[in-house]
Amino acid sequence: MPFQNTYTTFDDVECGLVSLHQNFVLPLYLEQSSVTVEVTNHIGHYIVKQQYVNLTDDALDALYIFPIQEGGTVHYFEAKSNDVVVKSIVKEKPQSSGGVFASEVDVAMADNRKAFLLSEFKPDLFQLDLGVLDPNSITEVELRYVCELPVENDKIKVNVPNTVAPQYAPPSEECEEKMASNQLVDLDKDIDIGIEFKIRQTVDFKQSSDTHEVEFSRGSECDADGFFHSTGKLSIKRTAFDEEVSVLVGTHTGKPFGARILIEKTEKSEVAAMVTLVPEFPTVDFQPEMIFLVDRSGSMSGRSIEKAQEALHIFLSSLPQDCKFNICSFNSAYDFLFKTSQPYNDENLEAGRRYVDRLQASGGTRVYEPLETIFKQSLEESYQRQVFVVTDGHVSRPQESVDMVAKYTKQGRVFSLGIGEGASRELVNGLARSGNGSAFFVTLAEDLKDKVLELLSNSLLANLSNVQLEWLSSTEEPKKPSLIGSLLGAQTTSNIMKLEHPPAPHPIPHVFASKLLAVYQSLKPDDLPANLRIRGKGPNGKLEMIINLDPTKIMKSELLHKLMARRMVKMVEEDDKSEGMLEERMKYLGQSYNVPNQYCSILTTEQFGSTSAPTNRKSRPDKVASPTFHRASRSPSPSPPGMSFKNRSVSPSSPPIASSPPAKARAKKTLFAKKSSSSKLRSYNAAPPPQLSMNQESFSYSEIPKQMEAMRLQVSNTRSAKSKAMSSQAGSYADTRGRDRDDILNGFTVLQTADGCFSYGPAFLNNLNMTEADIAEGARAAGCSVELFITLIVLVYLRSVLANRKSSWERMSQKADEYVAQNIGTLDLMALDEAAERIVEKFAQRSKTQQYFKGIKKRRK
Repeated sequence: MPFQNTYTTFDDVECGLVSLHQNFVLPLYLEQSSVTVEVTNHIGHYIVKQQYVNLTDDALDALYIFPIQEGGTVHYFEAKSNDVVVKSIVKEKPQSSGGVFASEVDVAMADNRKAFLLSEFKPDLFQLDLGVLDPNSITEVELRYVCELPVENDKIKVNVPNTVAPQYAPPSEECEEKMASNQLVDLDKDIDIGIEFKIRQTVDFKQSSDTHEVEFSRGSECDADGFFHSTGKLSIKRTAFDEEVSVLVGTHTGKPFGARILIEKTEKSEVAAMVTLVPEFPTVDFQPEMIFLVDRSGSMSGRSIEKAQEALHIFLSSLPQDCKFNICSFNSAYDFLFKTSQPYNDENLEAGRRYVDRLQASGGTRVYEPLETIFKQSLEESYQRQVFVVTDGHVSRPQESVDMVAKYTKQGRVFSLGIGEGASRELVNGLARSGNGSAFFVTLAEDLKDKVLELLSNSLLANLSNVQLEWLSSTEEPKKPSLIGSLLGAQTTSNIMKLEHPPAPHPIPHVFASKLLAVYQSLKPDDLPANLRIRGKGPNGKLEMIINLDPTKIMKSELLHKLMARRMVKMVEEDDKSEGMLEERMKYLGQSYNVPNQYCSILTTEQFGSTSAPTNRKSRPDKVASPTFHRASRSPSPSPPGMSFKNRSVSPSSPPIASSPPAKARAKKTLFAKKSSSSKLRSYNAAPPPQLSMNQESFSYSEIPKQMEAMRLQVSNTRSAKSKAMSSQAGSYADTRGRDRDDILNGFTVLQTADGCFSYGPAFLNNLNMTEADIAEGARAAGCSVELFITLIVLVYLRSVLANRKSSWERMSQKADEYVAQNIGTLDLMALDEAAERIVEKFAQRSKTQQYFKGIKKRRK
């Protein structure tokens, strides 16, 4: 399902260039879009180019939004309109007034440029306020970001999100009435999206796409850096861009790439290495005992306890059928759902859900006693214990709990989920590290489903713990390899090199079977190591292996260094103890490789094409008028051919000028002006809306993210209430037009039973905008039970309408597929699937997702 820019509230806007008007966000027309993905081993570099048109006769307040893959970082942004370029650079944050930023802004202003701070309020959402766009203007955008590419089924997965070309949904009735818009531009006009893949690997490889027909061509020889390479191209209509384009890169044998080292050398002759490892272990079947330890202390009051309840509901609905489970909640005291863990069935699942719904926050925080009690409980021989701690971590002596968990590693593993921005990194990370598990943190305004499911997935896999990297000197060669464990290993007497900086991340986290571990290390350019020894502890004992460095294969770029800087940022975010040690290093990496962090922020500057302001520009309006839309037949201002991005970068080293021009003179030169006093962002419930101060004299760009975050949090609170009410809804189907598809997915989550089916009743009908007659007629025509039929309906919906959210429903679909396999008997699965598709098509018609469902259905056939 494509990300849509809808005529609706700000919270529902996913991506693109939009205009803020009263209660609504209106998309600007996307005229051109292309994306190039450069793949080197596990590094993905995305270059997105877009061209937007203001088809109105009015100046519009503009905001650019683009979701970034988790762990990625934007390192380049440029927007160009008329003869003005807005470009981003990274500078050290000022320690006091008149610091680095102040002098940089003065220089930019004196040099006929405008400078302001780009604030970030969400780590996975790039957002930039562009101010006011001129009437009938064209805006060209170029965005570049780099990220680690995940592994799926032993292959590197490269995704191109459909956020590069958002499709536009029709306006809601409320918005049409508010805007009095009978002359809206024809948003159904189609465009071609150009996608190009440039793939390089240190070993020979093959590639394929399981979603689209991408034409690939292979290089006959290695490139100048010694890499195997291929290119692929795809042109796709925006209306057919229903799901992300996915390319899989794997070995010719079908086995994982194994442990590899990628060396990068920059123009400054700085060298760094990226070590990647996807471990494999012999499959060990075990039955898991899942125990959830949830914090209900006073510090969890309000949204935090609601977030914990949401996480527990996802956990409970996604458990494997052959497990046992229990829940323990704690504050100053603690209690269990069951005296001992019980089998996972519908009766016990419902008891668990009721227990979770009754949780209330109060009292102190004592996690040591309940955690120790869990580990001291007896465990059946065929089961393995997995403990999940859900907390904000506000305990007085966290290290005592961490040390205690380390004593019980043979009794089970610990996985932790930190709730809220202020969650204790020391406790949450410490429990997972000493308990051979993994940890995640979620903010109060964040969708936590993917992280919860990732924790659950890790708990069902073997892992490699106590991972250590030893870089070996070139003065000695390793001795003959010997087999240490299931990971091929070698013992050596080579000298271990002492490096100036620790690896990132440090300490190295546990890595789970078939999951990617990526570690970065700065190296000395004049003293490169010859080998790398990797040590670790697997499920069957100690493991060790040697990797040889190939000095002929060195990547010449800065992408690896940018990812290393991003990893160091995450280290500081998750471990307060490393902050002082890394501060100077992060300042250097942030400014050198344009990677923002808590010590360096993005400074954006505007630069005009001449030494004087453009003469054909209108003065900044005192008030931005309501946009008047015209039909698509109307011709906008002439545009330059293609996506022309002129290289007019802003130099951070411009010579200082003694004094700056007067403020009024600078304001007249600004193309992307500050917002007008009439521009407002509003919340959408009964609470008084947060007001933005837009006066030119006092406006601060840093206020925007805080207020937007408050708005998102309010909407998130509203959604949480809706999710709770969903299970008790009754009556005929409701109109789901404009409903967030996350709400529908959450509805399925709470409706799935222990055996993989779904509870049938008013809540199910409301969730999919259906009637009882729809289901009865479909099941009768298909010749199957209602329970089997509604399970197939959910599977069709997930794989079509929610195709781009696979990570959020994959576990749900696995359980549903198991149920179908056990109950289909001799019935024709293809015929049942087609009957379910017809029902989902009815939903698509009612919820205005018809065109997207038809496109996916056609491609599947």
